[in-house]
Amino acid sequence: MILLLGQILLLGNAACAACHAQIVKAYSATPMAQSSGRIPATIPGGAFRHVLSGVTYRIDTTGVVTLEKSNRWELRRLDYFIGSGAAGRSFLYSYDGFLFQAPITWYSQANRWDVSPGYEDDRVSRWGRPIEPSCLYCHASWPAHIAGTQNRYHSPPFAPGITCERCHGPGDEHARGRGRIVHPAKLAPSRRDAICAQCHLSGEARIERARPSGFRPGDSLSDYAAYFVYDDRRSALKATSHFEKMYASRCKIASGDRLWCGSCHDPHTVPAPQQRVVWYRAKCLACHELGACRRGDDCVSCHMPKGRVVDGGHGVLTDHSIPRRATRIAFEQPSPWRLVGFSPADSGGRELGLAYAEVFLRTGDRRQRDEAVRLLEAAPRDPAVELRLADLYQRAGQFNRSEALYRAVLERDANNRVALVNLAGLVAARGLLKDAIPMWRRALNQNPCLEEATLNLITALRALNDAPAVDAIEKARAFCSAR
Repeated sequence: MILLLGQILLLGNAACAACHAQIVKAYSATPMAQSSGRIPATIPGGAFRHVLSGVTYRIDTTGVVTLEKSNRWELRRLDYFIGSGAAGRSFLYSYDGFLFQAPITWYSQANRWDVSPGYEDDRVSRWGRPIEPSCLYCHASWPAHIAGTQNRYHSPPFAPGITCERCHGPGDEHARGRGRIVHPAKLAPSRRDAICAQCHLSGEARIERARPSGFRPGDSLSDYAAYFVYDDRRSALKATSHFEKMYASRCKIASGDRLWCGSCHDPHTVPAPQQRVVWYRAKCLACHELGACRRGDDCVSCHMPKGRVVDGGHGVLTDHSIPRRATRIAFEQPSPWRLVGFSPADSGGRELGLAYAEVFLRTGDRRQRDEAVRLLEAAPRDPAVELRLADLYQRAGQFNRSEALYRAVLERDANNRVALVNLAGLVAARGLLKDAIPMWRRALNQNPCLEEATLNLITALRALNDAPAVDAIEKARAFCSAR
């Protein structure tokens, strides 16, 4: 597959295989290479009942899902998968080119189907969670997103898995003998580490810069985004917390730049299950003396224990904090509320203010809200700042200030869906339904399953006695959520 992305020609793994056949063959069997794609011809079949929603899911081996509730049945079809299958796989389905996450996941470690992470408390079968380019970035390659929408894509919507160019940079000039490819291990430590961190560093918040560079291997990641963690560096084990966990470890602190992801992992291959104990033991003994350890040869089982992640359903992943003694992994978020930049470059009022606002939406901690408002009010105005401030003002009941900022956002971007939905709600609250309806409709053009826009639009149309329009919206809504 060849893709022109702006002025960059992306070739795909097949072009690399012409010269690096053995490396590409080995890499194709790794979890990164198998992290997404069309569903295979056969998937595990099974069934389970989600108690809160009362829905029974029956999944056949071809990807057809039957939903049963109160003697009613609905059929859905899975189109794509996300996840290598090492811990589990979630699935996507397409509706008129819009991509949504199915509410079911195959948990391979537990050998069972269950609801996907984030769906545990649902009381309906929710099929309207959009997949955005930022989600696909770390699971797939080259998302073919259609501008002006939240989750609509060209066909095919992405290239399967993570391709060679994600870590080595665009290969068109190199393939023609006109340029060198990026060799991560030969980069300066911060730029070397950035290649792994682009997907394996989550922090408590990740904030894009006002004018992001568009990260490419060899760049500084801090030019593209800022990452924030709690000030005491504690955090719960998450699906993508490998990087910050390792950086907080005594091994990393003592070793400095000598220790990085490539010290223990070969990105082009993974050891066979029967070889993993010996493989990782050799990595540990490259720095540590055997000493008085009498617990056997398996260093990892004691010093890199596995635990259930807080954001991954039944997923169990490795703790990269490398504790000297295995301890119970904390599943709850820590008590501190203050955020700090993950690196010295990750600081400043705008990014930190946006980080506090993002974390506040999860925690509800008013200290984080107040800090977000203080920092954002002092920051230079751009759409991201205005949008967050407008939301915070709206939550505080400062509707006039909120409305003014939503209008400012729409002056810059007439199709900003968040501003459209929220401004329409404020306008409708003043009884101006005919002004609000077009805004909700424009938002639904970007994602037909925006629940708040749908419900408010139905209410407004009913108030105006527009029964045909209500029927049309209800049909679309039925697809987004099976009741």
